[in-house]
Amino acid sequence: MAKDTKAAMRTFFKKAVKKNAEHQHVSIWLDTGMPHFNKAISGKYSGGFPCGRITEIFGWESSGKTYVATQAMIACQKMGGIAIFMDHEKSFDSQLAEKCGLDVGDNGNWIYQHPKTFEESIIYAGNIIKQIRDEKIIEPETPITLVFDSLASMIPKQLYEKMMNKANGKESKKDDVNMNDNTALARCTSTYFPTLASWASDFNVCMIFLNQCRQDIGVVFGDNTKAAGGKSPAFYASLRIQLSKAQIKDKKSNERVGDVVTAKAIKNKVAPPFKTAAWNFYYDTDIGIDSTESLVDHMLAIGYLKKDSSGKILLNEKSYSRKNVIDNFKLLDKSAIVNLLEKWHLENAEKADAAMDMDKEDIPDDEEELEEA
Repeated sequence: MAKDTKAAMRTFFKKAVKKNAEHQHVSIWLDTGMPHFNKAISGKYSGGFPCGRITEIFGWESSGKTYVATQAMIACQKMGGIAIFMDHEKSFDSQLAEKCGLDVGDNGNWIYQHPKTFEESIIYAGNIIKQIRDEKIIEPETPITLVFDSLASMIPKQLYEKMMNKANGKESKKDDVNMNDNTALARCTSTYFPTLASWASDFNVCMIFLNQCRQDIGVVFGDNTKAAGGKSPAFYASLRIQLSKAQIKDKKSNERVGDVVTAKAIKNKVAPPFKTAAWNFYYDTDIGIDSTESLVDHMLAIGYLKKDSSGKILLNEKSYSRKNVIDNFKLLDKSAIVNLLEKWHLENAEKADAAMDMDKEDIPDDEEELEEA
């Protein structure tokens, strides 16, 4: 009987199903420019942002969200891909981005727009990525990076039209802003995000939504920050990164010269979640982010590098200052350092992973994480 059942199942499968759909997996990663950040969000130092998935990056103002997204666009262009930036905040600094290595010219690998509404932005972006793939502008495996800056600034059409009527002196009673308008963004994300997730997968797009933070006054203990836009972004994003910052002050002048930025992967469907990475961001644009400095600090945190009794770093049985170690590492090929770290991490996984774990009190409960903005 069992044999007859199995035979019937095989026959049915061949006739009705024929072939299973391919399993979804990430094959292309976009380098963040910081190997330890790659490790925190993708599980490997040579990884980065996942293509074919939605990533949400949210944090307070000036926490480095746009810089992080710019690194993804730079990596995409280096692989022969196309970077698309939908600027709803109207604040993108193209000169600074170009200084970082982004090609912002009219060479076809950079598309920059500032749409008026949420719906206009999504439809425009969808048409562009579909046209790129349909017309085979680039190879199917070559990535596209699509960045929306920011989700909180994407004005729903119904609210935009009301505000325009007010501005043009054509206001009527129906143009009064009400609770329906306050929840319009959440309804937009609920409507469009299922399709966006499909587009990301179907068209091999690294889709990044930058987002703003809000305070949840109902949270008494733990982190009371949440992202704008309702529940859907949290459901459909495979990777959610929360950025926070702390001041860096000059020891002599006591002036604030930068921030220590900490990234927390509060949701991750492509690698182990709840990992952290930190880096120093300096206001001096000639410095910006020193990825080597941050990588050395990471090596110390996980135990790859150790300090002697005087606080100097041990390297090849000799003691060096932190600055000397950073300068020496800058002379090395970064890929060689990545390979060494990957090998060491495999042999010391438990210790290294523990050093990158988020604090338990910062790990969100499901109800808190998906609280509607």
